[in-house]
This record gives sequence, C-alpha cells and structure tokens, in this order.
Amino acid sequence: MTLVSLFFSPALACGGFAPQSGALAASDAQQALFDLGAESISVTYRAHYTGNADDFAWVLAVPGRVDAVAEGDGDRLDAIALASTPQVEIDPAVDSGGGCGCGAQSKGGLTNDRAFGGDTGVEVTGSGLAGDYAYTTLAASDADGLVQWLTDHGYDVSLLEDAIAAYVADPLDYEFVAVQLVPDAPDVSDNGVDLVPLQITYGPASDGALHAVFPAKLGATSSVETVRTEIFVLGEGTAALSGWDPVANPDEADGHTWDAVAPDYHDPSGVYYQHLLAYGGAQRRMWLAFADTYSDEGTERWLTRYDAIVFPATNTVDPVFTDSDDHTPASTVIYLMEESAFEDAYPGDTAAVLVVGLVGLLGWRRKTRA
Repeated sequence: MTLVSLFFSPALACGGFAPQSGALAASDAQQALFDLGAESISVTYRAHYTGNADDFAWVLAVPGRVDAVAEGDGDRLDAIALASTPQVEIDPAVDSGGGCGCGAQSKGGLTNDRAFGGDTGVEVTGSGLAGDYAYTTLAASDADGLVQWLTDHGYDVSLLEDAIAAYVADPLDYEFVAVQLVPDAPDVSDNGVDLVPLQITYGPASDGALHAVFPAKLGATSSVETVRTEIFVLGEGTAALSGWDPVANPDEADGHTWDAVAPDYHDPSGVYYQHLLAYGGAQRRMWLAFADTYSDEGTERWLTRYDAIVFPATNTVDPVFTDSDDHTPASTVIYLMEESAFEDAYPGDTAAVLVVGLVGLLGWRRKTRA
C-alpha cells in the first residue's frame, strides 16, 4: 500500500473496516475460530490493523441471530494457532549452527514477528460493551438504509456497499455487528498491530440451520496487495469447505512427507507464504493445513485449519465450513534441505526455489487493546 493512495481517496476501508472520512483503516490478515455447537456457533475474529484512523468501525456480517458479543480469548486463539501451525523439518546434513535460524531442533513451529431505526429498514437489535469494544447489532431489510445508518454515525462504508447489499439480499437474513474501535496508537501505517479478538455467538439462520460462514466479501475492495486468512474450526470431524476449493493436504504424496521444500538459507515463513500464494492468488482456494484431535480447555475436540493468501478481488464468494465425520489426520511440513543437496535434487528448477522476504502472519505476537 503506498502513501500516495492516502491523498486520492476520501477514505480507505478493507476487511470490513470503515474509517472516518479522510482516514485509512486496512487489514491484510484475519483469523477466525468457529466453535460449532448443537444450537449455536461461537466465532472469534482477530484482525491485523494498519492505518492512521483515530477511530473506525469494524463491520461483520453474521448468518443468523446474534445472541451475544464479547471480547474474545486471545490466549485460546494463540494456543489453537500454535497447535496447528506448519512444522519445519531440517535436513540432517544441515549444520545446526547455520541455515534459517531454526537451530538444532529437528522440528518446530513456524513463527515470525507478525504475525467493527425508524423507517429506514434498519433495526438496532442490541448494543453494549464487550471488554473495551462498543458494539451495535443491526438487522436490515434495506441495504441503502443500512449504509445510510453507518454513514450517519460517522463512518465511510462506500467501499463496502456492494458487500452489504449482497448480505442484506441473502435469504439467510444476515445480521450485522458494528464495533467502534479507538486504537491506542492510531498511526500504525508501517507494521500494524493485532486487534484484541472479538467473539460473536449466533443461532440458526432463517432456514433453521446453523451456518459457519467467513464474510470474505467484506474484504473484496481492500487496498492491500494480498489478504491472509487463517480459519480454525472445532467440531466432530474435519470441516468440509464449500464456496472455495479445498486443497487437500497430500502428506505422503510423491514419496515424501513434506509439503514444501527450499534450501536451508530460506526463511520457512517466507516459504509457506509462497506456498499459499501459489495455490491462492487469483484462485479461491484454501490449503488444508491441519486436521487432528485437540484438547480444547480440557475437552477433546477435532480441530481443522485452513490457510489462504489471495488477492483482495478474489474475495467475491464467502467460504463456508460444515462439520463431518472424517477423522483423517493432516499436517503441514516445510522441509529445508542442505544447499548442495537441494541443487542436486532440483537442478535448474526455478519453480522450486521459493522467494524469501514475503513473510506470512503465522505468529500473532503484537497485541493492542482497541
């Protein structure tokens, strides 16, 4: 994102962020944890924020009746992300003092530093505080009325109008959660910060069923170059993906147990970024990064993780996740080979050399309260 863009747009919004006119609020990465229950779904969202807005709204679309809004558990989300993160395996020939800085450990997690009434057709169904968040829940039968409501409350949603119209027209009768945010440090245009998670619990949609839908369409007009999405689903079995195409984790395909390979001097996070970008980009595809049992606060659950990196314009369809009885484990392994061995195995194969320097948000270490 260039600074020039700040001077040619009244406001820039992405990922459901709606700043005041003249300000920038953007998100290049989001996490969502869907906890599938029998009568409701609890989803915890966390977004990476960059911008210079003194305050802004975070608008989320929910496929069902909103029952509760609360501050999410960041520690729980961190633990789930860590348990399902891609693993790094080091070629035994690699000297333990060199390579990518992974040390002498033969296997470890992939991490890095980076990791909101009347006759207008809008009904305010609830409001309150969730930790430091001030939220309003809204039901709308008229998209123009909802846009006007948000605009009247000081936020520029001009880039979100098409997505809002699509959700209002959807037969599932989406509700909306608008959260007002006041960052501790408004101007974080460079590296950004991770917002405190937000948890929304909701019930069945108008068809009487529960739907785990990630509202990707709210990010289709984002001004960032790529959007990173990490989806975690706790259920009975491996979550099935529709709307987007799942990329099945092959595990032992082609006679090896790793999913991406590079010389040992490559940053494994950069390798994984390029791995996801190769499958994603302009394609609506998500990589099945992990599937296995997980002890969630003392309760045995089945955890599924999907990862994707796409261009913003790719987000014109929402990914949908449904439970299943599939208990096939899956994991992701990044293998770093000794340089000469890599050159022998892949002579002149430039496609196998994955670019370093574009680091994905696999660690969410920086946190700020809104």
